[in-house]
Amino acid sequence: MLAHMSKSIFEVSDLAAVSSTTPATATPAARLVIEYWTVAMDGLSSCGSCDETRAVIADALDTIHPLAQPLGIAVELLPRVCESWAEAVDHAIVASPTIRAAGSEFRPSHPDNSEARVWQWRGRITPALTPEAALDFLVQAIAARSQQLGDYLASGGPAPYVRQFLQIAQTSEAPAPSGCC
Repeated sequence: MLAHMSKSIFEVSDLAAVSSTTPATATPAARLVIEYWTVAMDGLSSCGSCDETRAVIADALDTIHPLAQPLGIAVELLPRVCESWAEAVDHAIVASPTIRAAGSEFRPSHPDNSEARVWQWRGRITPALTPEAALDFLVQAIAARSQQLGDYLASGGPAPYVRQFLQIAQTSEAPAPSGCC
């Protein structure tokens, strides 16, 4: 897989189709949205356990931003609240919190009718999200988004006809993340 990643990311010939009609100063940038779902409980959008989990995710985001930025990936945390049965069905929410990114999901199980949460990561079972598990999830999401971006650009990106209508960002840097909390 590393050989495939290095080809799609680093070979200049793969980007020839994109760069032939795109200004040399344009740097492809991609967003990685980390959806942080909680379930509204008793009129509140979060509980103490979800707040603690969000703090663990925020710390992990601080750690991975320097990894994502040179890859042209802007990581953003998007808090979302599920308030109804219909929303739970529409968004397939089965636990609170639920963390989604780049097609993957990480969430605890609720083993009974209490607020208890059970997180599982690498064979470990814990009542709270560990910093290592959060970091691992986010690193995997960055790798998946980088692979998606590499595949997209290697296949030529937007069609030449479409490119004429696309505006180039004024800066060559990835946009600053929106932050969290």
